[in-house]
Amino acid sequence: MQIAAIPKNEEARIQALLQYDVLDTEAEAVYDDFVKLASYICQTPIALISLVDPNRQWFKAQVGCPAPETSRDIAFCAHAIHQSDVFVVSDTFTDPRFIDNPLVTGDPHIRFYAGAPLITPEGLAIGTLCAIDREPRTLSPEQITALQTLARQVVAQLELRRLSKELQQALESKNKLFHLLSHDLRSPFTGILACSRVLVEEGETLTKDEMQDCSQTVLTSAEQFIHLIDNLLQSTRFELGVLEYQPANIAIDTVMANVQVLFKGNTTQKMVDLVYEPHPDAEVFADSTMLHSIFQNLISNAVKFTPAEGSVTVQVVDQGEMIQISVIDTGVGVPAEMVAGLFELKARRSTDGTSGEKGTGLGLLLCKDLVEKHGGRLSVDSVVGQGTSFHFTLPKAHSTVSA
Repeated sequence: MQIAAIPKNEEARIQALLQYDVLDTEAEAVYDDFVKLASYICQTPIALISLVDPNRQWFKAQVGCPAPETSRDIAFCAHAIHQSDVFVVSDTFTDPRFIDNPLVTGDPHIRFYAGAPLITPEGLAIGTLCAIDREPRTLSPEQITALQTLARQVVAQLELRRLSKELQQALESKNKLFHLLSHDLRSPFTGILACSRVLVEEGETLTKDEMQDCSQTVLTSAEQFIHLIDNLLQSTRFELGVLEYQPANIAIDTVMANVQVLFKGNTTQKMVDLVYEPHPDAEVFADSTMLHSIFQNLISNAVKFTPAEGSVTVQVVDQGEMIQISVIDTGVGVPAEMVAGLFELKARRSTDGTSGEKGTGLGLLLCKDLVEKHGGRLSVDSVVGQGTSFHFTLPKAHSTVSA
């Protein structure tokens, strides 16, 4: 028996198959109809839609073959995906590649096989629509053409499935995003408008402290709005694939120095200590803009949920090839049932901070995307009433060799 070679484009081929999200799904009438037509047109007792993954061929639909899958090593379809046209074995008893194949010597006792590859729009063969008989035979040119036509229709149906799922996900994300922004985009303006109205209508009678309070509210609201817009724009650019990724060696100390200046006003106002626990000479290989965005969002989130006289600590740990950075707060914590949804848009909901700060939760979603863009991982630990710790990893800085 001859085992089919692994295609040179195997990685891309498997990725194309997985994008359809069809493996191990329930039977569907539209695919069942394709194999019934193939069986009828080719006049064979068996017809299959076979999808070839790394270890097996799995049948999305079948006529005359109750088995849901077989090993890839014995699959005729693993040979057929190397073809651009229909792969035909007229008589397995006379073909040294298959004469001792378990599918020939045992159930379903294959003597004839014809498989039309299922080729994606990118030219990748993910499986076949095949017709099988227990007797040797041939197909007419018309039958071969019909089998190829049906195979193209199977791929068209898979494309519709993929596009439908993507559209549904996009609509869900859009609806959730609009739900979040309809409230949170208005909130900063509410504060700005209210204080502006007070300043215009009652400015002459306000005390110095009252003027200061109004001014501080306007400033805080404007900062919240800018932060929200920055996250929204960066998230949108990331989703569209236009966010440039330009990594370089960056010292964590330098980033933290900038961040500490940025948050000095917030932490002073809330009476929250921002503590930095560095690792000697810690450097990462990262995009500077993205890295600052990760730091700003995680620290902003930590300050937001930490009450007065609490603390936010940034720790840096060397893990060999990666650097782990943790943002640890002594805040209100996150209930266990909410932790899993922190990084999912459809599960997010806006939560006010300990001083009424507003936010959409987009910052955490953006952080996850940006960390993973660097090949790192973002995780969270939290205990209600004690605090929350966000941990993310980034690749260590590349060593430089001077000439």
